[in-house]
Amino acid sequence: MSTDRKKTDCNKLRVFVGPGNTAGNAHYIARALRGAGIRARSYVYRAHEFGYPVDREIIQFRSLERKGLIKVVNNRFVLRPLNALIRFLFFWLVLFRYDLFYFISPVTFFENHRDLPLLRFFGKKVAFFFPGCAEKNPHDDLNSMKYSDCWFCNDVGKQHYCLCHQPEQKRKKIEYFEEYANLIFSRLNTSGYLRKPEKALPMWLMTDAPDKPVDFTRFEHPERWKIMHFPSHKELKGTKYVEAAIAQLNARFDMEYISNRMTNKEVLKNLEKAHILVDQFTHTFGLLAIEGMSRGCVVICRMEQWARDCYPDIPVVSCNPEELEETIAGLLADPGRMKKIAQDSVDWFHQHATLEVVGKRLEKTLG
Repeated sequence: MSTDRKKTDCNKLRVFVGPGNTAGNAHYIARALRGAGIRARSYVYRAHEFGYPVDREIIQFRSLERKGLIKVVNNRFVLRPLNALIRFLFFWLVLFRYDLFYFISPVTFFENHRDLPLLRFFGKKVAFFFPGCAEKNPHDDLNSMKYSDCWFCNDVGKQHYCLCHQPEQKRKKIEYFEEYANLIFSRLNTSGYLRKPEKALPMWLMTDAPDKPVDFTRFEHPERWKIMHFPSHKELKGTKYVEAAIAQLNARFDMEYISNRMTNKEVLKNLEKAHILVDQFTHTFGLLAIEGMSRGCVVICRMEQWARDCYPDIPVVSCNPEELEETIAGLLADPGRMKKIAQDSVDWFHQHATLEVVGKRLEKTLG
């Protein structure tokens, strides 16, 4: 990763964010930068399945639902070249509009990522945001540990997309990104393929604050306890453990369990009324945990020690999946403790994870 960090007038800096769209990060990063006075805009090739907002979507034609020869011919000889042409034209359309290109890994303009040498040729800066599985070394110490994403994962399709079955090819891809990047934002468990992982910058997650003040009175004598779990991937989020715990707890507590697949707006609306949000049991937290804390939920999210060391003051409740029933029961038996955790969570969100706070951090980093 390049260490060229010349001081830049951030008010004049123009930043392209995208075109990947993991958990709406492109939109949040662009808005955070705009809030800090930097001219930034997000573009994505595909609208997110959960409806995260974006500044602009660039049309990419999707595969036919049909099977067999017609699908193969259409995808390979019609859609693929058509989408490649759209990406090529889009690249040249925005190339001279922006100074820094902030990519949500592993997506850049072209499928083969040959846009990166072109960006360097034209004197552009490049940043990468490493959100998760597509960057992890599944065989390093962190991702080989019990309860890591890679330890949980048996999703062959996801592994194929992330090149986990071809580790050397995946390594070369990440090292190629590193070669052309001026900045990389990553966590320890997504830095395993970097030649110089110590150069990676902290990865900040953020979300919007709720429109109205958080109601902490919901922890005082509720009619029913509301427990929520919104898995984007049931296996990786440990949904079977959540459902097993809820089945046992239903006999002891009056609860409402919500775990339907819904849009991000609907999730946020539900979180405003939730008492407990069960996020995941891997090594660290994701955007859903931030969203839960911002709305005053008690968030259960397993934190491996290395992650706890990185975020020592984050007020999530950590437990192994086998301990979930006992953990929830202990919380429900102590509403006062739950209310205090919820208040601490909102405070932590305002100190670390609002668009304004992260925008100021990014402004200092990019400058």
